[in-house]
Amino acid sequence: MPIEFPNLQGPQLLMLQQGRGDLERVRRAAGMKGDEASLRQASQDFEAIFVNLLLKEMRKSLPKDGLFKQSMAREWFEGMLDEAVAKEVSKGPGLGLAAPLLEQMRQAAAKAGKPAAPGALPAPKTEEKKP
Repeated sequence: MPIEFPNLQGPQLLMLQQGRGDLERVRRAAGMKGDEASLRQASQDFEAIFVNLLLKEMRKSLPKDGLFKQSMAREWFEGMLDEAVAKEVSKGPGLGLAAPLLEQMRQAAAKAGKPAAPGALPAPKTEEKKP
């Protein structure tokens, strides 16, 4: 069931739609393979997206009048900086979102019948045919 946000307009709606696209890309990447490496990468990507959105919102709270004037180049630079910082944060222990998300995706992969790690799933049951 999709979540709807009827009160969002303009930049807020655009940011939400962009975030949904990023999350959809991560979800598809995790679903293509059920192996440990792809699930770990998907959980780190999700955490990077979250940290990036967090940094963008934090940056909005800073005062606009400062030493440097606002420009499109500055906005691009800050956006790329936020993205790079978010990726680096997610590579390490990060904020702690990747580990529980990875565990949840492992469980979902196990239910779907895709092994998340070597030996993570029991051998499939085979039905014996009676002659």
